[in-house]
Amino acid sequence: MWIEKLPNGKYKYIERYEDPLTGKLKRVSVIRENKTRQTQKEASYLLNNKIAKKINELENAPKEITFSDLYDEWYKQYKKQVAESTYFSTNNLMKAVKEDIGKNTLVSRIDNRLLDDMFDKYLYDKNLSNKYVAIIKTKINLVLKYAVRKDYITANPMDKVQIDYKKEFKTAKIKDKYLEDNEYESIVNFTLTHNERYCLLFQWLYLTGMRPGEATALMKDDIDLEEKTARINGTLLYRERKITEVIKSNRTKTAAGMRTIDLSSKTIEIYLRLLELNPTGDFLFQTSKGTPILITALNSYLKAHRNQMDIPEEKNLSSHIFRHTHISKLAEIGTPMYVIQDRVGHEDSKITQQIYLHVTQGMREKLQSDLELL
Repeated sequence: MWIEKLPNGKYKYIERYEDPLTGKLKRVSVIRENKTRQTQKEASYLLNNKIAKKINELENAPKEITFSDLYDEWYKQYKKQVAESTYFSTNNLMKAVKEDIGKNTLVSRIDNRLLDDMFDKYLYDKNLSNKYVAIIKTKINLVLKYAVRKDYITANPMDKVQIDYKKEFKTAKIKDKYLEDNEYESIVNFTLTHNERYCLLFQWLYLTGMRPGEATALMKDDIDLEEKTARINGTLLYRERKITEVIKSNRTKTAAGMRTIDLSSKTIEIYLRLLELNPTGDFLFQTSKGTPILITALNSYLKAHRNQMDIPEEKNLSSHIFRHTHISKLAEIGTPMYVIQDRVGHEDSKITQQIYLHVTQGMREKLQSDLELL
């Protein structure tokens, strides 16, 4: 500590200390009327208290980090926790979010107002669906919760966010989520003459109820001809890979998805035909070039040929519709719902229940009219 006399006759008591964050020397001071021994002792006490307080504030202050750097740090951890398809899709979704929040925006400056405005823009300016915006919110929340855990911020601003979701008037009907018999036959007849491999895959999905990703990942040795079963134990990993580098994961979408299902005689016939078409290679469903068939290609094909297949516009036509159709046909023949859920690998599914109840209700209504004929 040292003392400087001021022009007004008072005395400034000064002490240096090292900033724990920068390592640079800083000063604190107090002013007193005199420089007696008692005053010096009092000034020294006050200066030491000031220094202790400032160091404590600096050490306990949140560390500054940009949202972009925070995301990169979080993403490294996230990749270890989820499936490859999940972290790739998350990263693609968050690219726009990082731009909208601002890559150089400090996390400590992000508040609920900034987030509220961003979500409003997504909903009403960009016209994104409620479901998609809800997914974005979930991902941002994961990143900010990580920031709290790492002491970059003391509270999660997402806790105060109130999203004004759009009122969506749903006109889609449950029957548009699965194919009627004539629609299914139309797709099969068309693809049989245009792309036999796709036709066989569509029939396989219809007959087994597999998720498209589960079916396209099937290896030839996943089929047991003697037991007439298929072992479902993974999906294709193809994002950001060359088609020749596509591999199979060791997990399905959910834990319930890891299962073995029974195959019908028709399904076995499809399997044998596929072996004829694809004598080499390990994957069951392959293109004419020997590479695995991708879901994106299937969906593009269905979209491009919808009119030629005579499928109504309101029908949710994608490779997933064959799975829903399988559920509807099992419900139609009276298969209990718990058996259906076990076969298709669902622990719980709102769509499965909706399709099941819709079909069985239609059967009950038909029964009522049939009773009048007795």
